[in-house]
Amino acid sequence: MAVPPITGSQASAAVRVDAKPVQAKDKPEQKEQKAEFTASRSEMKAQSNKNIVEAMFGGGKQGDDKAMNILYSEIMSTINAELGADHAITPNKVAGQSDDYWSPENTAGRIVDGALGFFETFQRQNSSMGEEEQVEKFLSVITKSIDKGYGEATKVLDGLKIFDGSIKDNAEATRSLIDDKLAAFREAKLGKAEAE
Repeated sequence: MAVPPITGSQASAAVRVDAKPVQAKDKPEQKEQKAEFTASRSEMKAQSNKNIVEAMFGGGKQGDDKAMNILYSEIMSTINAELGADHAITPNKVAGQSDDYWSPENTAGRIVDGALGFFETFQRQNSSMGEEEQVEKFLSVITKSIDKGYGEATKVLDGLKIFDGSIKDNAEATRSLIDDKLAAFREAKLGKAEAE
């Protein structure tokens, strides 16, 4: 004898009327265990993050270099976003460089050289402006980009709890040297009398 298939209405009728929905109620012990597990998991994550930061930035010179790489990368990415990345000096192009590559002087030099490399293009794109206006407008754009990148980099380093000591000193020295180099560019383009 063949059994006919069950239809939707027959299936509904088969549900027990006295069945109660299953409720997920934790017992007090389970809640306590869950809280302990969450707390220990958070502690383990915090310790892991601390170990990663110490491995990356602890240990003197190498850590300083990595922090300067972050500073450089953030500043250059904001400049590139503003002006275009065609001639950008990217972190891939600077891998494996000499020991003093990330010194404040060399880092500032690369940032300024990278930024000023866009000046001729900027002049062509703004040929209706006079030279003084071109220089001032270009420096305004570059300075805002550098400020933004520097701010983002220091926020990252501060968030990692490493923006102090030699890392902070190097970052501040780099920023000061950038300002000096941009002022020298302005003076070279517009002359000493106008710069004052």
